[in-house]
This record gives sequence, structure tokens and C-alpha cells, in this order.
Amino acid sequence: MNHTPPNPAKETLFAYFAHKVTPLERQQVEDWLKLTDDTALYFAMLDEWERHHPQFQPDFQQAHARYMGFIETTPQLLDPAANEVASHEPPVADEPRVHRVTWFHSRAWLGIAASVLLILGLWVSKDGWYYKTLTNDFKQLQSVNLPDGSQVLLGTNSSLRYRRFGFEQGTRQVWLNGEARFSVVHTASNQRFTVQMPGRLLVEVLGTQFVVNSRPNATRVALVTGRIRMRSPRSVRPLDMKPGDVVTVSAKGVSKKRVPFDAPARVTWQDHRFIFQNTSLTDVAQQLHDVFGIKLRIDQPALMARTVTGTFQAETANDIIQALTLMMNLHVEKTQNTYRLTQ
Repeated sequence: MNHTPPNPAKETLFAYFAHKVTPLERQQVEDWLKLTDDTALYFAMLDEWERHHPQFQPDFQQAHARYMGFIETTPQLLDPAANEVASHEPPVADEPRVHRVTWFHSRAWLGIAASVLLILGLWVSKDGWYYKTLTNDFKQLQSVNLPDGSQVLLGTNSSLRYRRFGFEQGTRQVWLNGEARFSVVHTASNQRFTVQMPGRLLVEVLGTQFVVNSRPNATRVALVTGRIRMRSPRSVRPLDMKPGDVVTVSAKGVSKKRVPFDAPARVTWQDHRFIFQNTSLTDVAQQLHDVFGIKLRIDQPALMARTVTGTFQAETANDIIQALTLMMNLHVEKTQNTYRLTQ
């Protein structure tokens, strides 16, 4: 019978995170992680260690000091025209001249201004060089390989952001707007993998496959394999998900259901298939807007409440709309990028 070893000391875990433990201590920590069911202590210590060991931060003061040193040691670079004129003037030995140079005319302000602009430019554009952001238009899919080897299939009308530098140091973090399918690799040090979404929604992962659909009206998370934990401001406790679980967070609250493993909701969008299970036409209209960017108007209350069940293969929004009109005996009017359904 396996017995759970005692919890390691705080100093041992900190040394483990910093890769400064002995082989014996490393083996003790890894054996404890394999046998224990409660990893709250591990993640709490990891969070504390990461807050005391922040990621790389640029030293703007040191950069400014180096730049000013460069300016002071190479004054000729500030005014090459003055150097050219001076080189053609013969030296006058018997008539010493006293130069009175004001601060403004010394052009020292150019160096200060350049340094200030450099610092402001780095600060304003830090998201551009410190983070990498990938964005898809409507009807566009994109396969992404993260620095740790994890794979992401980014859906239509979606964006994904992650750190360019130090992605594998500490918690692996990505930010998602829209829809994506994740295949997360497990690391030897059991590093967390988190997906952050609008509305302070967070998915914590240790190694699994799952689909996230984060849209303005609701967020859905469908677990394919493995185990994930979802945190939401609308739920007091985290939600532990198992394969086949689908969690929806909307203005109505948090709901959790189980669907057949071979066809979890919203998992087949990358194959241009739409699976509707007693889905109202209002929700169908929202999905078509999220994927194709079109507006489907349904003005009649009775029609808005009608539901549809089935699987639709569609390359365009018009394919689904035509199928709905034939199946439900509806009329459709199109004006530019707007469709209007009536009975």
C-alpha cells in the first residue's frame, strides 16, 4: 500500500522551484507530487515564490545612464556640420577665445530628449515586444505551437496572447479572446498552464485537451481528455471538470452538464461542422455572428424560441441559413451583411 509522504518544507519547495535542490531532495518532492491528492500547498508555494522572483524587467535608468555616457564621450556625433566647418579653420595660437555655451545651444537637451523618447517608446510598445499576439479574422483558423511544445488551434474571430520571453519560467500563461482548442504538454516540474479570459475567468491545466469558447454573451469550456479546474467570479468554489463535461458561464450564472464523449458541444467547429442540440434560433444567430461575422435578425418572439437539433456541415453562414429555412419552412431576406428570418 502506498502511503503519502509528509509535506516538504517551504525552504525545500523554494529551492526546488529555483533548481537548487540536491538529487535526493528533488526525488522526494516528485514522489510527494505523484502520491498526494491535494496540490494546494504546492501551488500556494509556487505562487509565493513567483511573486518574490518576478520576470525580466528592463532597467530604464541604467539604459539612460549608458546613453548619456555615449552622448558625452562622442559630442561630434551631435553636430557633424560644426565639425566639418571647424576642420577647415586654421588654428589661431596668439588669440585665445573664450566660448560661452548655454545649456540649450550645447545640444545636451537632444540627448535627454532622445532618452526620454526611447523610454516612453519602450513603455508604450512593451506589449508588442514582450508579448506575442495572434489574431484570426472571420473564417480563418490558425495552428499555433507554444514555446513549451503545447499546441493551440485558434478559431475564427479569435486572438491569443502569450509571453515571448520566459514562457516556461513559472506558470505558463496565455490570454484568449474567442475560441481555441488546446493540447497541453506535461512538464517534469508539474508547471501550471493557465488560460485567462475576459470576465476574470481562468482555466488551470496540468496536461490535457480541451476547447474554450469565450464570447461576449457566454463562455463555454468543453473538456476532451485529462483534468482541468475552472475558476469564475460567479462561482464560490473552483469547478473540477472531467472528460465530457461542458461548463457554461453567462449572465444567468454557471451551468455544468455532461455530453456524449464522442461529440462534446462545440468541439467540431474546426471541421466546419455545427452541432445543435435543442438550440434556440437566438443562440444559432449568436454562433453565426461569432464565426462568420453576419447578423441574423429574428423579430418574432415565437420564432426566437423555436429550437433546432442536428449536425450541419457549412463553409459559409448562407449554407446554414438555407438549411434552416428549408427544414423549418421559414422565409429569409438579405440586405448586405444582415439576414432576417420570418415565419
